[in-house]
Amino acid sequence: MDHSINESYDYLFKLLCIGDSNVGKTTFLHKYIYETFSNIRSTLGINIFEKYITAKDNQRILLQLWDTVGQERYHSLTTSLYRDSIGFLLIFDLTNESSFLSIRNWISCIDSYALIDGNLRPPILLIGNKVDLSTHRKIDSIRAQQLANEFNIAYIEICALTGINMEYALDTLVDKIFNFMDESMEKYYQKQPLQLSTNENYHHRKTSTKLMKKISNVKKRFHVLIKRL
Repeated sequence: MDHSINESYDYLFKLLCIGDSNVGKTTFLHKYIYETFSNIRSTLGINIFEKYITAKDNQRILLQLWDTVGQERYHSLTTSLYRDSIGFLLIFDLTNESSFLSIRNWISCIDSYALIDGNLRPPILLIGNKVDLSTHRKIDSIRAQQLANEFNIAYIEICALTGINMEYALDTLVDKIFNFMDESMEKYYQKQPLQLSTNENYHHRKTSTKLMKKISNVKKRFHVLIKRL
């Protein structure tokens, strides 16, 4: 994907970055946005990062990346953010088994607060950070991939310090969001078909705005990604 700054955009994707404290969430987002590393303190609130990208079909997207705290006592601050997120970056530390064991709890939070229409789970990208620290590694790639397969989510290993695989990770999640949008709309129409004119093809992304406006409950959940007319 071509990453460039542009004030106009076709979609706004709100992505929530979750995971235990000190796994590298803030470093990951700071490196991805600013392409540099700084000694960042653990987040004591919620930071919002934004970046414009150009995806396939020349769709301009504004990524709004929400950096959340990982401490249990702050969970009440972040659970309300789940409902409006169309994708999740779930990060754990490859050198910290405890952060890996917490993955099930984080996915449970997504299932509790973020399901669309009661049963559709937004895309999750599982990210193993600190792949560069091979001698300190506690979680091997096979074990991590097996867990990802269990939840039917993608898995990528990165290094937030050096930037290894970071752009690929975001590109992967964006692609999955587009696929999720198409699949979600198709499932909805299978349950509640609408009378469409012959020139309206709901599989085509360019018509998704008109169709989404006809569906009130889906629109409420997808309001952050409705394409501008």
